[in-house]
Amino acid sequence: MKMRNLFFAAVLAVSTFLPVRAESEDERFEEWMMENFRDEASQDYMTLHFTIHDYAAYGIEKPELNIGVIEDDYAEAVADYEDGLKELEGFDYDALNETHRHDYEVIRFNYRRMKELNSCPEFDWYFQPGQGLVDNLLTNFTEFVFRDRQDIPDYLTVLASTADYLDDALELTRKQAAEGYFMTDAALDDTLAAIDKFVEKTEDNELIVIFNKNVDAFGDITAEEAQQYKDENRRIILESFIPAYRKCRQELESLRGSRTAGAAVCDLPGGKEYYLSLARLKASSEATVEEMVDLCTSMIYDEIYSLMGSGMEEEGELSVTEPMEILDYLQKHMQDYPEGPEVSYTAEYLDASVANDSITAYFVQPPLDLFNDNVIKINGGNVDDIKDLYSTLAHEGFPGHLYQTTWYLNTRPSPYRALMNNIGYTEGWAMMASNFMWYESGLPQAVYESERAYGNLNYMLDAAVDLGVNGLGWSMDDVGSYLETIYLDRSIAGDLYDFVTKNPAQIVPYGVGLAAFMKLYQDVSAEQGSSFDMKEFNEVLLTYGDRPFDVVYEDIKKHYGEVISTVTVPQEPDLPHPVVMDTSPASMMPLIAVAVAAGAAFIIIALILLRFASRRKKF
Repeated sequence: MKMRNLFFAAVLAVSTFLPVRAESEDERFEEWMMENFRDEASQDYMTLHFTIHDYAAYGIEKPELNIGVIEDDYAEAVADYEDGLKELEGFDYDALNETHRHDYEVIRFNYRRMKELNSCPEFDWYFQPGQGLVDNLLTNFTEFVFRDRQDIPDYLTVLASTADYLDDALELTRKQAAEGYFMTDAALDDTLAAIDKFVEKTEDNELIVIFNKNVDAFGDITAEEAQQYKDENRRIILESFIPAYRKCRQELESLRGSRTAGAAVCDLPGGKEYYLSLARLKASSEATVEEMVDLCTSMIYDEIYSLMGSGMEEEGELSVTEPMEILDYLQKHMQDYPEGPEVSYTAEYLDASVANDSITAYFVQPPLDLFNDNVIKINGGNVDDIKDLYSTLAHEGFPGHLYQTTWYLNTRPSPYRALMNNIGYTEGWAMMASNFMWYESGLPQAVYESERAYGNLNYMLDAAVDLGVNGLGWSMDDVGSYLETIYLDRSIAGDLYDFVTKNPAQIVPYGVGLAAFMKLYQDVSAEQGSSFDMKEFNEVLLTYGDRPFDVVYEDIKKHYGEVISTVTVPQEPDLPHPVVMDTSPASMMPLIAVAVAAGAAFIIIALILLRFASRRKKF
């Protein structure tokens, strides 16, 4: 941790005639957070670019222009987070104001999880499908915005560093594979397919097309300069970036079969302990894996009853069909939410070559000082129909990620909170928000109840099975037995098992987060009865931003009293027959925002947030 100016301190010590005001605990804590924000935000250029625009106003200097550094000294990272926790404990919690107490809890939760995850370096897999470098590097570059003239050459310098970065990631991956820690062959197939899809295009590669478009739209350069930049970008993509991806494909293929244990995370030595830490981070919860399964299961029963009672004999069509039209409609039907700031937004479709196959859409986290300008990207290949698009945009836009993010940033929180992501909260909020916006769809009740219940059941079921398989060691047969206990048909056990072993913990933030918020809604609305105010409830949830659910529970208790009931799982559900779930690819791949490995909900595009090993700092 940086020392304060010693000369200035000495002057104050001898200036006995000048009154010296002691800093309050809130001021000390605010200063500590700001110092840590400057340190972490400046660790690599991409983190800084996507976190804040006018970084000089925060006393931050531009870091070295590269994509980042892959470090493998995990023990040092563990020690760093231990030091950070000790520093945090040095503050008088009771002397902090309510906002800073929430900041304190969020930071402590994050530090604990990062310490635990860095204690398991064997599991820091850089090339997982959907969650790893192959997809997220493409998103980093496709969503890079040229705001200043210097951003263009800076982008090109960073782009050129990608090949070395991938080489370092491959070296670490080879070490892990040599110890038997590698993704499953099925997961490897998905990663290789993503590489093949990207490198198939060369001269018309999307990283060339998007760059040219963005340069043409930037007005502060000459035509000659623009062409020079375009030529340089084309050269890097064709001669460095695409060859680096092809090299990754070859190297990763050579590691096929390296995994020495079964398909579940807990089959690997140390896997059960690692998965508990990962699940807690992804769920924004201190709960055990068993408790998370029980929470999801209890809410699954509710949705099964809803699904069986809704019927699908009615049909209906939405009155809005285009993305911007839908977002405008959603924004105008938010009477149950406190007013947010005035914002602008765009929604557009991704080119298939750079679209992550595991997502339907994503919301790009805006810079702290430019949060009024917002972007949503849609993977049209994963959107089945207009109702699917409606739900997706409610999740990503209003009252989902875009609304929740800008509402909180408009309260001007400490910038350090922008680096403390609580993905279980943010995805849970977006899931609950899209759930309730079905009531505003204008569709017949039978239709929207079916859409709502089926979507919720899909996510919570995937999360429960993920937790059971990867955290508790359920076999495929165990999954089938679990499905029967919740009165679902066991025929989908194989599909579920394959999905969660290829994508461990990917759906946990969505399913567990949704279950946690819906349980809170049930408890509070039941206790409040006719006096329940949905807008008031949402404001309690929104205030203090994304945070661990243990903190949210305390906030609910302070506002409503002891209204949170114990999770109960019915032992003998009164259902007439098993429910047969759709196992088509579109059904088994629910609409989700990008779940970056140890970072963002929606998508925080910063490589310092991409891998847990990189989230290290000196205290």
